[in-house]
Amino acid sequence: MAETPLRVGIVGANPDYGWGSGVHRRIVTMLPGVTLHGVCTTKAETAERAAREFGAALAFTDAAALAAHPEIDIVAICVRAPHHYAIARDALLNGKHVYCEWPLAFTIEQAEELAALAADRGCKAMIGLHLRGSPELRYAADLIRDGFIGRPYSINLCARVYGPTTAAMATRAGGTTLLSIYGGHLLDAIDHHFGGIRSFGARSAIHLPPVDQQGAPVARDAPDHYVVQGELGSGALFNFDLAGTSVAAMGSTWRIEGTGGSLMLTTADPAMPAMEVLSMSGRSGGGEWKPLTVPAAYDCAAIPPTPDRYPAYPTTPASRFALVSIGTLYGRLRDAIVQDGPVEPDFARAAAIQRLLDAVDRDQSIECPVALGAAA
Repeated sequence: MAETPLRVGIVGANPDYGWGSGVHRRIVTMLPGVTLHGVCTTKAETAERAAREFGAALAFTDAAALAAHPEIDIVAICVRAPHHYAIARDALLNGKHVYCEWPLAFTIEQAEELAALAADRGCKAMIGLHLRGSPELRYAADLIRDGFIGRPYSINLCARVYGPTTAAMATRAGGTTLLSIYGGHLLDAIDHHFGGIRSFGARSAIHLPPVDQQGAPVARDAPDHYVVQGELGSGALFNFDLAGTSVAAMGSTWRIEGTGGSLMLTTADPAMPAMEVLSMSGRSGGGEWKPLTVPAAYDCAAIPPTPDRYPAYPTTPASRFALVSIGTLYGRLRDAIVQDGPVEPDFARAAAIQRLLDAVDRDQSIECPVALGAAA
């Protein structure tokens, strides 16, 4: 590890709420080898207050100025998705390393441009597909590789999330939809942890009425339900059922089956976002289902064991799980910079996942030549 900590500038460090201050700021202050050096919000008062409260030396109201400052080594992008591309581009043009929250850009072309720019400038550019850092999913993947369930043949993921009921996720124009946000995180996790997606078919639907959570009219054009089915590189079949049609019964369940056993990962705390706080159980060789404890090696030791949740948004806290997962990625980014090694998931991966999501969104799958139930 470098003797001098890498200096991080967070774009989106509102002192009152948000993922930047609630999660990224805490990780950067806890993790060895990095330090919070700059903060940026759109208003001078909040930027200066964030700098005071968080102990940052520099305060900005312009993300481009933060990206250009010689005392910033890593630019962390924690603002709304439509702004990611421009901020990341400025950072890379200034030779900065980048951590960008998912999604990277509004279009595939923008994501590919940023991936090429990062490679050309020799910058380490990480995309925040944070389930890559999940202790439970990483452990499950290793158990499968070690033969715990025999040969895997089935992966089923059912996720019910909050978001599409709101106006922010109701339309495609804002770039933050059920598919572009949750779909990206979860499909990347299926692909990365469990053998690579070889082929798939998809269906989507809009079930919600044309109003938002307050009852105001909204012209919905973004599906609130997706089902993706396909085959993984291992030969296992997968089923991914993602919906956001209610504020009740949120959560996610992974069921992974093989010729010699099964694994189950389920949401342990319904008060947390549906991708987070997973509990794990399994059975192997015909034995009984038993709870599985994730070994400490999969944790991010820099994150204290308590508390189990942190203030982030007025109605939605951030779990320790989120800090551990994203802290694991920050550790990989730090090591890649110090050792001049590769970083993963990088912006090229971000572009690949955006291409996958585009295919899911366009794909109407294989149509039956005869309608189901019709005479042959």
